[in-house]
Amino acid sequence: MIQVDLVLLAEQLRIRGCEACHEILAGPNGHYQEGLDLEEDFFPLWELSLPENEEALAQLDFAAIKARRGPGWSVAPPALGAH
Repeated sequence: MIQVDLVLLAEQLRIRGCEACHEILAGPNGHYQEGLDLEEDFFPLWELSLPENEEALAQLDFAAIKARRGPGWSVAPPALGAH
């Protein structure tokens, strides 16, 4: 997994004119998801940290990251061992 500084990333995106902020969403059962709220979308930290999203994240290509989401995608991280 790659390291992502969400506060810095949100700041960089705001400088570029995007509506972005670091968010922590409350979920069911007391679980929380840290991530990036970008325009109309939420990108959880676990998703941004995936190796397959490293290049897209470096290019700030959030459409490519979103395109990798499969059917039934959720902000909750996938179960360990699930792909």
